[in-house]
Amino acid sequence: MQKTTNRYILKEILPIFLIGLMTFTVILLMDKILKLIELIVTRGVSLYQILMLLLFISPSFLIFTIPMAFLVSILLSFGRLSGDSEITAFKASGVSLYQLYLPVLFFSVITYLLTTFLVIYGLPWGTRGFTAILYQIAQSKATIEIKERVFNDVFDGFVLYVDRVPIQEKKLEGILIYDDRDKDRIHTIFAREGFLVSNPKSQEVILRLQDGDIHRFEPRTNIYQKMQFDTYDLKLELAKTFAAVGKKLKEHEMSIDDLKEKMAKRKSLGEDITPQEVELHKRYAIPFSCLVFGLIGVPFGIQPRRSGRSYGFVLSLLILLAYYISLTASEIFAIRKTIPPFLAGWAPNLLFGLLGIYLLGKASKESPFKPLVWVMDAFDFIQRKWKRLFEDV
Repeated sequence: MQKTTNRYILKEILPIFLIGLMTFTVILLMDKILKLIELIVTRGVSLYQILMLLLFISPSFLIFTIPMAFLVSILLSFGRLSGDSEITAFKASGVSLYQLYLPVLFFSVITYLLTTFLVIYGLPWGTRGFTAILYQIAQSKATIEIKERVFNDVFDGFVLYVDRVPIQEKKLEGILIYDDRDKDRIHTIFAREGFLVSNPKSQEVILRLQDGDIHRFEPRTNIYQKMQFDTYDLKLELAKTFAAVGKKLKEHEMSIDDLKEKMAKRKSLGEDITPQEVELHKRYAIPFSCLVFGLIGVPFGIQPRRSGRSYGFVLSLLILLAYYISLTASEIFAIRKTIPPFLAGWAPNLLFGLLGIYLLGKASKESPFKPLVWVMDAFDFIQRKWKRLFEDV
C-alpha cells in the first residue's frame, strides 16, 4: 500500500515539476536569450555556439529554479489531491499525512542533492565552458570585425584603422590605433603591419604589431613622448562585440573555489570580505530550501478551498516572494554587519523550516491554521469579485 501511494504521489509531482522548471528557467533566461539572438543577427555567431552558451550559463539559473519548481509542484499536486477528495480517501484507508509526506521528502532530498551538485560542480563547469566558447567566438570573429579603411570601434577602449586586410588572412597592413583606455596617458600607435595571434592558455586574442612607433601624450603634465618598436603586442578586449553576455562573472555566477580564492586575496590585502562570506553561505543554503519547501508545501497544499488550481499557483508565488524577500533582507543586514554572515543564507531556511514543521503537525491533527484560512478567504473573495466584474461586462 505504501509503495503504491509513494509511486502515485511521485507521478503526480514529477510532470508539474518538469513543466515548472522549464517555465521558470526560460523566464529567467529570457533576457540572455534575446541578447544572444542579437549576436546571431548582428555578429553572425552560429546557432550551435549560442545553444552551448545557454547550456553553460544554465547552472547559475537552475540553482534557483529547481527549488521554485519543486514548491509549485508540491502545492499544485496536493491541491489537486485535496480538491478531488483523494487526501480524505487516503486518510480513510489508514494512510496518515506523515506517510503521504514520505514521497515528498524523498523528492525534496533528490532536488536538494541535484541543486547542491550544480552549486559545487555545475557552476565551475559552466564557467569554464562559457569562457571557452566566448574565446572560440572571439578567435573566429576578430578578423571579421576589423574592416579595412574604416574606423573600427568594436574593441573596448580604442579605435582601430587598417588600410588593408588581405582576404582570408590574419595579416593587417597600414595600422593606426587610438588608445584611450588609460585616461592619464593617451596612446596613438602607427604600425606597418600586424597579425592576430590567439593564446589558448590565457584565452586571449592579441594584435601583434610590427615595425612602428607609439606616440604618448599625458594631458595632466602636457608631456609628449615617441617610442619606436620592432614588435608590440596589444591585447584585444572584445567587450563591445560580446556585451550581451559580458566579460566578467558576477559573484553569484562564480564557483565556490573562485569565491574562496577571492576571499583569501581580499583578506590578505586587509579588505572586507563580508559580501563574499554572505554569498558563500547563500550558495550552501539555497539548495537546502528544497527540504524547507517540502515541509511547507504539503500542509499548504491540502487546505480545503473553492478557488481551484489557481490558488496553489498564486500561493506558491507568494511563498517564493516571502522567502526571497527574507533572503534579501537577511543579506542586507549581514552586509551591514547587523547579523553574522552565516545567517544571511540560513535565517530564511530556519524560519520557514520551523513554520513548515509546525504547519505539518497541525495539518496531521486536522487543526486549521487561522492565518492561512484568512488568506484563503481573501483569495476566494478577490476571485469572486473578479468573476462578477467580467460577468457584468
